[in-house]
Amino acid sequence: MASAAMALRGAALLLLLASGSHAFLATPLNASDPDVVNILCPDQTTGVTRDHKWITREAIRRNIRRFFLDYPPLTQPDFNVPTDASLTELYRAYYGAASSPVRFVKAVNSVAASNVKADSVRKLRYDPALQVDGERLEDTEEALGSRYSLILTSILQDEAYSAARALLGLSLHTLQKFYSHSTWIEQGNEGILPDLGFPGFVFNATAGPEEVVCTPCSDTQGPCTGNVVSGAGLTTGYYQYVEEAANGYLVSKPASGGKCSHGGVLDDSSSVPAEGGINKDTASPCFSPHYHLHEKAAELAVQATDHYLKVILDAVGNEKYRRLFDLYQGSALSIVIDTTQSMGNDIAAVQDQVAQIVNASSPELYILAPYNDPRVGPLTKTDDPEVFLDAVNALHAQYGGDAPELFWHGLQLALSSTPDYGNVFCFTDAGGKDGVIMESMIALAQSRAMKVNIVYSGKITSSAARLVTGVPEYRELADATGGLFIPSNKFDVDFITPILGDSVESSDVDITVLKDLTGAQVIDLPIDDSILDFTIHLAGHMDKAVLRDITGTEYNLTDVAALEATPGVEVVAFAEALMDLRWLAPRYGMWELHLDSSSNYSLSVTANSTLAWLGEFCILDPSPPHPHYRPAEGRPLTNTVYYLEVMLVGYLESEVIDVHLVEFVDVSGSLLRSIPYSEGIDDVFYIRSEPLPEQHFYMKLYGKVHSGNTFSRLQPVLISPVKASVEVLATSADLSAKPGHTAQGDFLVTNFGLESDFNITGTDSGKFLQYMEPAVIHLTEGGSGTVTAHFKVKTDTAPGTVSTVMVTAQSLKQTYSVNTAITHFHVVPKTVDDIPPTCTLASEPDCTGFTYNGICSQKNWTVEATLQDLGSGLSNVYARPDGFASVVAGLAPGTKELVNVTYSADCCSSQVDIIGVDTQGNVGKCVIDMGALGGYILDLEAEDVGETWVLLRWEITSSDLDLHKYRLLINNDFTEEFLCLESVCRRNVTYLNPCTLQSFELTPHFYVGEADRAGQPAFTKATTLDTDPEMPSNGEQVNATLSTISVSWDAVSSKCVSQFEVCYRPFGFDASEICERTALSTYTLLGIEACAVYQVSVRALSPSGRRSQALEFFVNSEDAEPEAPRNVLVDLVKKDSVTITWDDPLLRVHCIDRYVITYGEVKKTVHLAEAAVRGEHFATVSPLLPCTNYTIDVFAVSVTGKSGPGVRRSAATLEDPDPEPVNSLLVSNANTSSLHVAWASLETCVDHYHVCYYEPTTPYETCQDVKEKEISLRDLKPCTPYTVLVNTVSFSGVVSNRTAQSSRTLDVQPGEPQNLRVTRETAHSIEIDYDPPTTHPQCANEYDIQQIRLDGHRRSSRPEYLHESIFSDMEACTSYEVRVRAVSSDKQASPWVSTLASTTEDVPSEPRSFEVLEATASTVTLVWYRPEENGRCASQYALEWSAPDGSSYSKTVASSEFQAEEDVAGLSACSEYHFNVTGLTASGARGAPASLSAVTAGCL
Repeated sequence: MASAAMALRGAALLLLLASGSHAFLATPLNASDPDVVNILCPDQTTGVTRDHKWITREAIRRNIRRFFLDYPPLTQPDFNVPTDASLTELYRAYYGAASSPVRFVKAVNSVAASNVKADSVRKLRYDPALQVDGERLEDTEEALGSRYSLILTSILQDEAYSAARALLGLSLHTLQKFYSHSTWIEQGNEGILPDLGFPGFVFNATAGPEEVVCTPCSDTQGPCTGNVVSGAGLTTGYYQYVEEAANGYLVSKPASGGKCSHGGVLDDSSSVPAEGGINKDTASPCFSPHYHLHEKAAELAVQATDHYLKVILDAVGNEKYRRLFDLYQGSALSIVIDTTQSMGNDIAAVQDQVAQIVNASSPELYILAPYNDPRVGPLTKTDDPEVFLDAVNALHAQYGGDAPELFWHGLQLALSSTPDYGNVFCFTDAGGKDGVIMESMIALAQSRAMKVNIVYSGKITSSAARLVTGVPEYRELADATGGLFIPSNKFDVDFITPILGDSVESSDVDITVLKDLTGAQVIDLPIDDSILDFTIHLAGHMDKAVLRDITGTEYNLTDVAALEATPGVEVVAFAEALMDLRWLAPRYGMWELHLDSSSNYSLSVTANSTLAWLGEFCILDPSPPHPHYRPAEGRPLTNTVYYLEVMLVGYLESEVIDVHLVEFVDVSGSLLRSIPYSEGIDDVFYIRSEPLPEQHFYMKLYGKVHSGNTFSRLQPVLISPVKASVEVLATSADLSAKPGHTAQGDFLVTNFGLESDFNITGTDSGKFLQYMEPAVIHLTEGGSGTVTAHFKVKTDTAPGTVSTVMVTAQSLKQTYSVNTAITHFHVVPKTVDDIPPTCTLASEPDCTGFTYNGICSQKNWTVEATLQDLGSGLSNVYARPDGFASVVAGLAPGTKELVNVTYSADCCSSQVDIIGVDTQGNVGKCVIDMGALGGYILDLEAEDVGETWVLLRWEITSSDLDLHKYRLLINNDFTEEFLCLESVCRRNVTYLNPCTLQSFELTPHFYVGEADRAGQPAFTKATTLDTDPEMPSNGEQVNATLSTISVSWDAVSSKCVSQFEVCYRPFGFDASEICERTALSTYTLLGIEACAVYQVSVRALSPSGRRSQALEFFVNSEDAEPEAPRNVLVDLVKKDSVTITWDDPLLRVHCIDRYVITYGEVKKTVHLAEAAVRGEHFATVSPLLPCTNYTIDVFAVSVTGKSGPGVRRSAATLEDPDPEPVNSLLVSNANTSSLHVAWASLETCVDHYHVCYYEPTTPYETCQDVKEKEISLRDLKPCTPYTVLVNTVSFSGVVSNRTAQSSRTLDVQPGEPQNLRVTRETAHSIEIDYDPPTTHPQCANEYDIQQIRLDGHRRSSRPEYLHESIFSDMEACTSYEVRVRAVSSDKQASPWVSTLASTTEDVPSEPRSFEVLEATASTVTLVWYRPEENGRCASQYALEWSAPDGSSYSKTVASSEFQAEEDVAGLSACSEYHFNVTGLTASGARGAPASLSAVTAGCL
């Protein structure tokens, strides 16, 4: 069973890599993904599932709402807000609709993020005490109690709110886990355990080691009920899984049985007796066996979180509690200034300007961080402007002497005290010699979304050897944080003052940021309906800067005088290379910014808007114990897919309807990644990213608001993906020490790039960090290593001091790969004080009979209390609520003496706390509780609303006085009286005006005796629903100009009309409709065309956007000169006319009444005629002369006769008739390389002649134009026929038919044939071949060929002339000479070329004339001649003879001569012999024989 569970969990975790779950885990995940059905079984899930983030945010929301109600704005004593108001709605209800809640939401998010960290950090996620697992409740309380004092001292001593929020989130994680992981709810508890998490608390009645607390469930991984033993001690479940990093942390479930498991698919212990589990993390039965208790666990977790925050509020007081959650409207004025000698005059200028800023604005906090060399500080941090100005005015130039100063340490001092989302302004004229901490400072500023602006007024002149950072690094700092780099002349910071003041007063969102631009740029600026105003910041020398709104109206940003005179435009700052320009109440839609400069420039556009967004990269971590989206620490990694956590701040108020795109863009605006999104939106949602690029980039989010307009928001932090990470391994316990003690904490460095050494540097704001070990670490690709930070705390350091720690790792091989981990180091008290201060009342107040609403104000009371803390001493004493008077005597920070409090109030304050807080945050109270005020109205609110009614609901506390009526004052106008005797009452108030904010004041009335007494009233407000507003009437045109029309209308006076929607479009031609909204009954149409009629429609809009019927009417603009016609073309030309066409101009088209055409001959200066055209876009100009050039002008004329600019075109009329061909074309062969061409023609309409020629072997023509009637064609080939063609061409380019004639150039002697060769030899034939000459081959008209028989050394005296290449009927075995020459047409011959050839052998015929030349008695002399046929082949003869006796003899006679003679001796006398002779060839072939008989002499 266990192995099956492990297999299922393993498969599930693999699926979670691409998906997730939605649980009472760290973050919301996607439970509906089919890949995780087996884990979360969404089809079985019941109800809504809550996670730690939601619980944390919901608890803070409830807590802050109560805080706001308890301490309303001074101007709104009756302040109220709905119970379900969101965080942003709460903030804006308290501080105003235009205020920005971003800092507040970010503070809340940082607490929630720290809560999530408990499931991410290695030493926390597996800790059973922190996760409330494994029956370690005592360890849980010990960890919570020790962390509580750290939270409070961080706030009380150092006001280190970032550190406090980090600690707070961790404690809340454990506190919330208690209700989902323990059996508290199963034991029947309905409320929270209020003392959990505070010092001194001790659990009682927890389960013993051997106690049976759980029984088996029927399904080890499914739903389970009733498995907790009734009456058993409080316990938690065991949670086991296979995870190497968890070794040494997890507690094994006892094998004896009877203990509870966490349960669910990820828990291996769920199959160990007792099987099943108890976790209530989700509403999913296969993940949480006690899923049916999830909603209750989540609600108790919310209540426990709210209670924990209330205790912290008591401990730190109202003002510090506001700081904890950034509950203030303005920003901080944070200044870093170089005070070295060279800055003397700059300091004086800054002092003057800062005074102006302080007087003109109201920052919530002032920070001043001076620095020079070798000193940094002292820091001034105050909310008192006088203290700040005194510190600024006390600045004076000192030290220095060399250019580089301690800039980065001065910045560190300011960053450590400036609230998140602040602007820091740095004034310097030199570089920084402490650049070793530069990367850490950039990381710190980015992590807290602080923009760092550099006002640089000098040049760096010191030696490069000492210079570490300079202008490039300052620019990098500004770019990375979204700030500005402002070069300034010495003593001239006047133009910077408005920018500083502006940054203090506003908390803008960013629309776009572009850096290092050059040349022309067109930038779209989506201005959506949530934007109240927007500001353009331009830095650089601009050649052109024009802003165009949705109506086409243009603003020249370089014309400061025109801008200052333009309504709705505010010039914040304007200098030679820096401008800040604001547009108030802008028109909504897509604006365009056209920029051009030959030098570099930068742009940022910010806006005051109700809509902002916060984005953070997260990694889907599917591993146990709690799968979640883990926020990426430090810079993200290149080529990594993240999940982008998106929080839309104010999306409900801004009526956002979708988010559809995220873009990654580089500093110049070029698109690097485009990530579409089509899912739903909520307070928080996740978008899966593309792999991150290697370039720096900004993130832009796009969506739409209810009107259909696009919104765009940019995160100004420049994201720099890297290939290394630095992770904090140390816990807050590791990173803390007592004064005089040391500590150390580990950090994990992981390399995702090339194998390299990494430099390890560390710095901290409190200077406790002594060194890093090692200082250099070698990491392979994919390798990781641990580095240790060593701390030492001085003995005189105050407990509660918090230092921001930054550990940076930088690759030496890939230097851009640098990352930083940021955490906090805490100085803890030498001795732990968990004993709260004592509080003793001298007497108890007595309000007997007066603790009722209606009479409580008739009696006052005063008490005296004595408070003392003998441990760490008192740090604060106060009373809540304020009362009439609260006098504290004897209080000094850390005092251990008695502190006396005298408190006075009336009996309406029946519940009062007199609170004492010691220096370690322990809270002691004198609680005065005379019971709840009877008859007091609680939570008066509008439960429902209609168009003319509001349903009110409230509760009232019980009272002994008789309630005899309620008096309801409605809108401070009329009242209703009624009676409701229930503890929860409702009243439907009717006959109200729709679309109206209704105010209600509800006062209970009691009988005191027989007198009527009014109690304290309760207040609330609600807005009735809208009805359809009535249609406006009497629309009319007020006045008009060339580009504007002012209109007005009458509107029915009604609260249901909050504004009007005005739409207009031109009448009679297509154009897009422009719609805008206005609260006035007048409107000016902008960007219109002159002379045009416009159709205008006006609708009334209710507050919720309901629209009336449209009032429609027509208006027209002023008459004006038309623009020049476009696309003027000569369309048709004839011999006596020209047709011309044109298009209307783009602008002022409706100004055109007619077009006027004037024309004339080119050679004449006066136009001949004029014609007018109406309603058409073409005209035929006639009669015209043929073959004549004309100019034609077209221009438009208005009704009133105003002429616009003309457009001129040229045209030539055609010929009459068409050009005649040439005649009498004569081509003569002038010589071997030229031809002379001459012709005759009619000259009418002939502009020139077009002469072409070609030779038959060439596929193209050679042409040229001539004016004369003859031409010599030169550089021709000899012996070549050419065809010559001649056209006439008219002035307009019309071409006649061609006339052709051919001729041939004279001959020259051709070259000799090439490559003469014998290709075949037989006995009676020879074949030859040869190539044409290479010289003048075209001149070879024919070839002479000869064959000459060779007889020995003699040639035939009469060779034969042939014209074929085959010689036949030749003698066999004969040698010949063959020769060839080329011959031209006129019989010019080339030299001969020759070669030799021989026929082969053939069988010879019989020898001729075979006869006896002489005969003797013993010898016969024979003679014969060469055979007639093939005789030359007989190179020898076979001579044979026979004697009378029949004997035969033979011999071979060698002879190649024509005649052969041979003696045959040794014959017998007087005998007859027979002789044969036969020719023999060289190969031995025998020919035909010749025969004879002969008788020898000697006969007697």
